[in-house]
Amino acid sequence: MASLARFSRALNPASRIRLSPSWAARRTFATPANGAANQAPKGIAAEALAQKTGHAPTLATAPKGKNKPSKIEKTPTSNAVKALYGLLGTTALGFTYYVGRPYEDEEGVKDAEKHADENVLAGFVRRAQERYHSTRDSMSNPIWDKLLPDPLPAPYQQPYTLVINLDNTLIHSTWDKDHGWRVAKRPGAEYFLAYLFQHYEIVIFTTQNSDTAMRILEKLDPYQYAPYRLYRESTRYIDGKHVKDLSHLNRDLSKVIIMDSNPDSYSLQPENSIAMKPWMGDPNDTELVAMIPFLETLALTEVEDVRGPLNKFRGTNIPVEFAKWEEDLKEQMRLQWEEEQKSKKGKGGFGMFRVGGQQAEQPPVPIFEAQRQQFQEHFKRTHKAVEEEAAENLKKQKELEEKIKQMRVSVWDILTKGGPDPAALAALTNPEATEAEAEASPAPASSA
Repeated sequence: MASLARFSRALNPASRIRLSPSWAARRTFATPANGAANQAPKGIAAEALAQKTGHAPTLATAPKGKNKPSKIEKTPTSNAVKALYGLLGTTALGFTYYVGRPYEDEEGVKDAEKHADENVLAGFVRRAQERYHSTRDSMSNPIWDKLLPDPLPAPYQQPYTLVINLDNTLIHSTWDKDHGWRVAKRPGAEYFLAYLFQHYEIVIFTTQNSDTAMRILEKLDPYQYAPYRLYRESTRYIDGKHVKDLSHLNRDLSKVIIMDSNPDSYSLQPENSIAMKPWMGDPNDTELVAMIPFLETLALTEVEDVRGPLNKFRGTNIPVEFAKWEEDLKEQMRLQWEEEQKSKKGKGGFGMFRVGGQQAEQPPVPIFEAQRQQFQEHFKRTHKAVEEEAAENLKKQKELEEKIKQMRVSVWDILTKGGPDPAALAALTNPEATEAEAEASPAPASSA
């Protein structure tokens, strides 16, 4: 029964023990307001509070006596800190003078001679600004001024250059917690690179870092139909975006085409661009292969400036619009041929037509269409042999790498044994020549 009574008192708020006013004042370090503990409260809220607590309202005060916090004494600055401040100040002054110091240009003309009427302070500020902008530009520009080597002499150099993006143009990358990064290859990507290798110098230009993109390109283009690969360090960094500046390619821009799914990448030369829709992994995509007839025709007709045809089809579905243009051209040729047949003058080739040296019995076709058929037949005949030869070369290269790995030597072996045998290395790098030398060398004479 006693425990039941205690439990009922705990549930009843009115039966709880009320704290004394003096104890509450000590807990909150409070003193009576205006020095009068029994002063009548003012306001309805204060009166209700006084009735509930049973004492006059109090004001909070700062702790006193032992509870009063002690003052923090300011410690004097040590000599080491003063020396550090002095060193930082001296460094700042030295750097300020360094960036604003006078200099000579590439021709050896002093800056003071070029700006003779400029005062000292204005010249100092101008030179500092010039150095700042020069440093910023050097950090945002490509690592090399010429991203590609000089063109080869004819006929080894293709007259046109095709720059194609990697991410969301040739491949699509995804990540999830179960599998990590996975890369999908766009349908027709290998055929696209292999076929246009007949007409273009192909450059794969990506904003990825080289250490990650190189491994992807080894799988995507093992036969190196794209002989040149450019990475993030070859881009320009403008307004927080990586831009592919085609002026650094060391190629004639009238013969350069860039295919990219990111408009920021070709923002400096939009007239050279073919805007591709980002490929997000659709296995039924055909846009890449559908671009081949248009690109092949540009190369076969030997246009002086690719920017003209690109501008004609800009903002349209190029494969569809080009097919319509080609059909219209064929219709015009057919009508012209029929008129000449009526007047009995349908002889020879004319314009862009190839009809041979005899009387044409059928409407002629554009010359580039006939050439396109020839290249397709040639590709079918030679592509398999080229890939087999390239696969054999890759196999030999991997075998050579494995043999070299087995011949690894330490620094101690080089110091004590002199390193690997040069003849053994020569046999690894060129086994055919070694076998030929062995066959040509005379056999040792046998003893009687």
